[in-house]
Amino acid sequence: MSSRRRRTLSVLAVAALAGVGAGVVIGLADDEDPGDAAREAASEPAEPGAGAKPPAGPDGDGSDREEPELPPEEDDPQGAEPGPSGPAPESAPERAAATAARGYVQALDRRAGAAVCGTFAPEALDAVDFPAPRASCPATVKASLGFKRRGFPVWEHSEMTDAVSARVSGEEARVVATVFTVYADVREPTIEDDIIYLERSGDRWLIAKPSLTLYRAIGDADPPASALSPP
Repeated sequence: MSSRRRRTLSVLAVAALAGVGAGVVIGLADDEDPGDAAREAASEPAEPGAGAKPPAGPDGDGSDREEPELPPEEDDPQGAEPGPSGPAPESAPERAAATAARGYVQALDRRAGAAVCGTFAPEALDAVDFPAPRASCPATVKASLGFKRRGFPVWEHSEMTDAVSARVSGEEARVVATVFTVYADVREPTIEDDIIYLERSGDRWLIAKPSLTLYRAIGDADPPASALSPP
């Protein structure tokens, strides 16, 4: 065999071996599971915010519902800390005054016009600008409770809690009570301290002047500052 022929055969052999190697590599690549790439892609952490839905609003529909403006909570002008100031009722006069204050709030809650008027001292309600005046005190109070004023929530319910303090001085009493109030179309109730002044009339304690709870109940969001001061 000539030397030229041997060189030609050597070149062909090398080429054949290279082709076999390439075929093995291609075969290995073809044998790779195509699902591996998908699984690797799925395992990659998603970019922050990718595919995230906007947080749902209060109504669960992604939108915020506008609520009426709540009346501002008042401060105790005499510097009371949050919560009733002073000791809980202990003596018989203190307990009687606290009971009279609770009866007043309960009468408002029942929308019982005659009962509300009966808890007040004579002429104590004369200075109140009721939104629905009628011929008598009971009719006026009943028509005015829960009165709807533009832009402000409508009063629905008030309840005096067990957080109560009372102080009696002679024929006068001062009861501080935490009152829980619910308004229509407002999800959260308001909780504030009401200062209720009373005066003795025979064997009864009568409300000496309207308190915040009455003003809230008739829709007055801006009660006079005198509502928190002694009569």
